[in-house]
Amino acid sequence: MLPNYLKASLKTAVLITTVLLLGAGLALAQVNLTAAPTSVTLPDGSVVPMWGYTCGTAVAGSTATCAALNPNAPAATLTTPAGWSPVVITVPVATTGTTSLTINLTNSLSFLNGNTVPTSLVIVGQLGGGLGDTTQRTTTLSPDHSGAQAATTWPIAGGAGTTAPVQGNRVRSFSTEVAAGASAALTWSALRPGTYLIESGTHPSIQGPMGLYGILVVTTAPAGTTAGTAYPAAGTAPAVTYNAEIPVLLSEIDAVQNKAVNAA
Repeated sequence: MLPNYLKASLKTAVLITTVLLLGAGLALAQVNLTAAPTSVTLPDGSVVPMWGYTCGTAVAGSTATCAALNPNAPAATLTTPAGWSPVVITVPVATTGTTSLTINLTNSLSFLNGNTVPTSLVIVGQLGGGLGDTTQRTTTLSPDHSGAQAATTWPIAGGAGTTAPVQGNRVRSFSTEVAAGASAALTWSALRPGTYLIESGTHPSIQGPMGLYGILVVTTAPAGTTAGTAYPAAGTAPAVTYNAEIPVLLSEIDAVQNKAVNAA
């Protein structure tokens, strides 16, 4: 019986080692990201308040990279934050298994007037970071419109009055919300190859225009004379290869709106 016991023990040891190595592999694609107030100087010299992401210290052993999309954005100093720029996060496609990414998000959206703002992350076209999990969705009460209008615009003579229907809660954050001053590890465990928009999942109509967005690139990058693979072969469709890439993100800045939001 001893050989059988030894064989079973070896199988268990191999299984445990495999699981541990798999966990270590998944943990390698990590980046540190901070959301914070900053500003940008427009071509006419005007300074506009912005909210933006900045890349933190690189995670040791990580295969993912994070960088400012605008390499000319001013760097942070002891007294001033880094100048605003979208970020670009690049994740190499896993050679085996699924491709994953963990973003360690720190929320530094605190302001001199004492206000703080929660935030979250959404990668459009990818599930993860709490997106798709209704337990991670944060809602807020809708305004009370019950007394807004008691009758139709052109009522008939003697017609009954109307009562506005009760409104359900409104979504505040579509993914895992991170409170101001807090940090959270947000994971996307099955990334698909391609280029995707990163943006705030909290009040997107406000936090997006304020500058909380960037790019995620999931790819097999070129190496020397070997072409990169943007999209692997699928079925009868061949792989899409390339020799070089330049990430481009088009956006706009509304100075009046940003100043109003920043002062609120």
